[in-house]
Amino acid sequence: MRRFFYDSFQDYAKEQGIKKVDFILKNNEALSKKLLEERVLSQLQLIAEFHNIACGFNGYLKKRINNDTCKLVEEYKVQVKRLGKYLEKIKEQEVKNDLEKFICIEGEKQLERADQCLDFIGENSYMDLISRSMKNIEICLTDVDFDNLVKNEALEIVNFDDVAYNLVEMDAYYLLYKLKKRGFVIDFYKCVDKFCSLEGLEDSSKNFILALLSYPHEFMRIYEKYRRNKKSWTEGEYIKRFSDAIREDGISFINEVKKC
Repeated sequence: MRRFFYDSFQDYAKEQGIKKVDFILKNNEALSKKLLEERVLSQLQLIAEFHNIACGFNGYLKKRINNDTCKLVEEYKVQVKRLGKYLEKIKEQEVKNDLEKFICIEGEKQLERADQCLDFIGENSYMDLISRSMKNIEICLTDVDFDNLVKNEALEIVNFDDVAYNLVEMDAYYLLYKLKKRGFVIDFYKCVDKFCSLEGLEDSSKNFILALLSYPHEFMRIYEKYRRNKKSWTEGEYIKRFSDAIREDGISFINEVKKC
């Protein structure tokens, strides 16, 4: 008889053949672009296997999991509004220092990029993706890094704490975003195509992932620290942090997609 009540999602996953492990040994070996890309594609395969087991779960959990559907995109919308208002305020007043001058110039560029990403998401059936996710009861592992998810005889996972209801596309984003931030050089288009193929997803899902990867996440993160005055950084330190963030955000994939 099929169980309906579980203490946690980890208990359900264990019943489905997923093994909980205490740790996964990190492989710090420097890989060529080809080998790294192969490893990423293999990890995307494991993510798809996890989704195949996890999605559709409709039992009762004593320890409930979060619903993160729409959460990131809504956070981005708030960030865009805040930055836009701040830039308008600076324009109305006289620029006080080099930091404000830097934010005024670079912030306009990043705001335009962020707006473009959100517009592109909206243009690519975002509401339909949400509807599909809710209908299929899609569940993400969230922590999909190489040191949290592997496969030997079965899928092995260290941390289940971040498991959440969310669009399956988000797990691909979480993995690829970390690689992009770290400056790894791989074919992100190929990786996104592969993931969507594994999951049976359409072009709207591919464009959604690429739009999220194009969003100036790191710049906005530093701006939020600046806005809240959370760090006692000097003007020069803030400018350096913003410059590093722009570098980490890297290229936007949207223009290339629009050319296709």
